Amino acid sequence: MENTETEEVNKISQKRKIIICCVLAFVMFRIIPILANPMRRPETMSTNYVLNLTPIGTDMEDVIDILEGHRNWHINSPNFERGFRHPLDDSIVGEKSITARGHPSGSGFWPAYMPIYGWLLRTTVSIFWGFDEDGKLIEVFVRQIHGK
Repeated sequence: MENTETEEVNKISQKRKIIICCVLAFVMFRIIPILANPMRRPETMSTNYVLNLTPIGTDMEDVIDILEGHRNWHINSPNFERGFRHPLDDSIVGEKSITARGHPSGSGFWPAYMPIYGWLLRTTVSIFWGFDEDGKLIEVFVRQIHGK
């Protein structure tokens, strides 16, 4: 009788170990990458991250240099003649603009039509910089689309 109880306790213990391992694996492979990648955090935090790299008042050429040195972003279009169309209200922001898309972290090159962070819970990120007529940064907008 005692032997049967010991076997049952061992089976329960093994099930707990498996459950704990699954939870730890989920945290390691899903939660930590989201927290570690600033572009997968809430939009306000992502915007603050972009503003730390390219503060208001930064020259347009300097923003282009920063983006070209950042392997996770792809410049879609620097536009020296028009501001960007704000995704929320269709207003034009600035006299000049740059738009960029995020790439999977650490991937190097990634086609512009697949701007994603993560392979299971995808986050598409577009970043818009608006500049005044002198080429000084006046506004940054980060747009995230989750799960597509």
